[in-house]
Amino acid sequence: MTKIYSFPMSLNTKIPVVGLTGGIASGKSTALDVFKSLGWSVISADSIVAEIFSKNEDIKNRIAKRWRKGLNKDSGSIDKAEVSRIIFNSKSERSWLESILHPLVRSQWISFVQSHPDDHCMIELPLLFENNLQKHFTFTISMYAPHKVTLERLSSRGIRTEEAEKRIAAQMPPFTKVENADFVLWSGGKFSFLEIQIEQLSTQFFNFIT
Repeated sequence: MTKIYSFPMSLNTKIPVVGLTGGIASGKSTALDVFKSLGWSVISADSIVAEIFSKNEDIKNRIAKRWRKGLNKDSGSIDKAEVSRIIFNSKSERSWLESILHPLVRSQWISFVQSHPDDHCMIELPLLFENNLQKHFTFTISMYAPHKVTLERLSSRGIRTEEAEKRIAAQMPPFTKVENADFVLWSGGKFSFLEIQIEQLSTQFFNFIT
């Protein structure tokens, strides 16, 4: 089912802007790369957060002050693995981190869209629906991969099953994301099948006239 939205005028664009979301290890980054290869201007929340962690001294200091193990003593960089362990084991700590990161992330992707007014833009946001951001997008896409596949992907990243289950449980259920999305991409099979889905969907978006 396709829904038509009027895009927020504050972003000053008449070309569709798409929000891409999905659960952990659902194939969001892979899909974003394919869309980029098809001519989309793309940005991901994860890349924005990585830049914030790397360059924002205020955020570094706040994390170090709250979690001593959150900062590598030798390099002075944020220990992403330790931060992930903390936030996926405590809802309150996760909420705290999100409260200081999300305003910065949102400001950057909005600026990205504003700086590409003539482009088809796609923003990858893992917590798009959790933060009720769908109103900012012309369309939303949710990635979906079966639970077994998700566990296998997390295992390949060195994450144990118990920890993987915690991370999956900490997010909105995949089927809820699917129900909220305008379009769904199945990423539980071969890459070639995902690529075909994306190519077809991208063609629809490029043919869309506001």
